[in-house]
Amino acid sequence: MFVSDSAAILHADLDSFYASVEQRDDPALRGRPVIVGGGVVLAASYEAKAFGVRTAMGGGQARALCPQAIVVPPRMSAYSEASRHVFEVFHDTTPVVEPLSVDEAFLDVSGLGRVSGTPVEIARRLREQVSEQVGLPITVGIARTKFLAKVASQVAKPDGLLLVPPDRELAFLHPLPVRRLWGVGAKTAEKLHAHGIETVADVAELPESALRPMVGGAMARQLYALSRNIDRRRVTTGVRRSSVGAQRALGRRGNSMSAAEVDVVVVNLVDRITRRMRGAGRTGRTVVLRLRFDDFGRATRSHTLPRATASTTRSWECPLCSW
Repeated sequence: MFVSDSAAILHADLDSFYASVEQRDDPALRGRPVIVGGGVVLAASYEAKAFGVRTAMGGGQARALCPQAIVVPPRMSAYSEASRHVFEVFHDTTPVVEPLSVDEAFLDVSGLGRVSGTPVEIARRLREQVSEQVGLPITVGIARTKFLAKVASQVAKPDGLLLVPPDRELAFLHPLPVRRLWGVGAKTAEKLHAHGIETVADVAELPESALRPMVGGAMARQLYALSRNIDRRRVTTGVRRSSVGAQRALGRRGNSMSAAEVDVVVVNLVDRITRRMRGAGRTGRTVVLRLRFDDFGRATRSHTLPRATASTTRSWECPLCSW
């Protein structure tokens, strides 16, 4: 078992990343509802989220929910630069950093006590550095396991810091809704709700065999373990993956997207793929882009890079991804 007895795993997650960058760079947007993207919402500030605006929502629906929202086009170069600066802070904090995306990562700070202080002190200093050096709000969850650290950061948002002590793990976790469990989306939650399962505690009361008919074998094993905070994964970049790929639906028919908005979608897909590659210790040379249209037609294009890479930046700079 690789899990430490102490709460020394940090999950650091930038708050409404794209929208926060826009508010940072334009003082007129601060404190106001901001939507990044027009045809489809690529990101929304917390002020916009308060009106029900969500990522991937159609632009028309978002504007109906929040007519006073300010809609801005995406600026991938600004987001990329901000991400790079934030990850410099992460790596200055600890050498053990596992990126999850351009705006979040796990950090293992075990063994740094004598030099850097307690995990809470380290997390507080990290948040201050990101705020002062990059100008962005960031939330940090601290726990003994990766799963619970991520849940803690979700609960602490926005711009918060939350420690879950080892002796309070289940007391913190069990009252939460089942959607807090990794892998539980709207459809899985609906299946669980149909059986009267509303909270993590409800899941924890059931044996794996009872969960299996509801959600399938693999999900049953996952829910059984996570509802008990059983998560033996270390913070690492060396986990093997069986496949590397990502996809994204662009919305319903009639939702128009600008070239810049499509660019953001492609970059996010590339980011998801390359972080999996880095996590598996793999590199690749050929980038393949597949499109499926609303009339069920398909198109596939590929481009081979000069050398193998697992870099997000190098991959999205290929002609295929940068149009």
